[in-house]
Amino acid sequence: MAHGALSPYQYGKRWLLLIGLSAVLTAAFLGVHLAAGTMLGPMIAGIIMAVSGRQLTIKRPIFCLAQAILACVIVKSLSIDILQNCLHHWVLMLFSVISVIVASFFTGAVLARFGNMPGTTALWGASPGGASTMTLMCESFGADPRLAAFMLYFRVIMVALSTSLVAWYVGGPPAQSHSLPPLSILHPGDMIPTLALIIGSTIIGMRLPLSAAPLLLTLFLGGIAQLTGLFAISTPLWLCVPAYMSIGWAIGLRFTKAVLCYALHTLPAVCFSSVILICVCALLAIPVARLAQIDLFSAYLATSPGGLDTIVIISTSIPVALPFIVALQTARMLAVVILGPLIARPIGTWLERHKPKNQQTPQS
Repeated sequence: MAHGALSPYQYGKRWLLLIGLSAVLTAAFLGVHLAAGTMLGPMIAGIIMAVSGRQLTIKRPIFCLAQAILACVIVKSLSIDILQNCLHHWVLMLFSVISVIVASFFTGAVLARFGNMPGTTALWGASPGGASTMTLMCESFGADPRLAAFMLYFRVIMVALSTSLVAWYVGGPPAQSHSLPPLSILHPGDMIPTLALIIGSTIIGMRLPLSAAPLLLTLFLGGIAQLTGLFAISTPLWLCVPAYMSIGWAIGLRFTKAVLCYALHTLPAVCFSSVILICVCALLAIPVARLAQIDLFSAYLATSPGGLDTIVIISTSIPVALPFIVALQTARMLAVVILGPLIARPIGTWLERHKPKNQQTPQS
């Protein structure tokens, strides 16, 4: 039944069901200290609603506004101290970032070639870290955001579980005091200029042909403001959580039964590629620890292909080299944002042209 044929009562009932289901799933994920739960819970709730025939849509202005808010969360993690740390270890940073990116896109290419996954989508889905950012950007460069999100967030869960187990082994159970990403509440920031940046970037971005324009524009302008000291980006939880939920819903509600079945069909290959990438990054931690003269666990967290927020939460349980971890994770996130389109588009196109003839393609 189309939205227009629904009565206000039926439409409202669907939204209440979606919000309630999202709240339950988000609480479950945060209960096991998965930082991505604020986006993963609503995404799964949206998938359940979509494949059960209870279609809803997120209006484009809301989705664009959520993109701009997410960009502010990313920009807030930037600081002069992090840049100085990167410059101090620039050779090591360059080696680590390039190594992880090469390993990630290589596993994505193998997955596309042998794992029955579309080429460009597999490459974006294999991107190391920044799952929410990659999910938003990938559609502008020819990838399926639903399958990319499936790959990215499945790996986020695997990284969170494996890293938590390693943290438990190294220094006992993780701290229980943090369930939400702490990067958004470390410093108050300047609220009014931040809101002006979000609204302005959303209005301008909606007029541009690129679907990820609000995200990229806010990253650029917000980065200048944050690093030059023009104003400090403010991302309180009351602003972030609705944005995370909106992005999760926007992705999940676009799933269909055919796409979900296709995603589940590729699960063994996605799982295997995620394990390989996690192991490669773990091995990379050995030379990083020696060259940076830090402990092995800190190097492991720095090279982990998980999200920055998840890694910081896990880092709160054990004394680690947090500045180095944040610097390397931030450098890699920015490198992926810049290099991702340059790498994924040509390689993905080549993989699509040379894919096996019997390879299936997901239906919309």
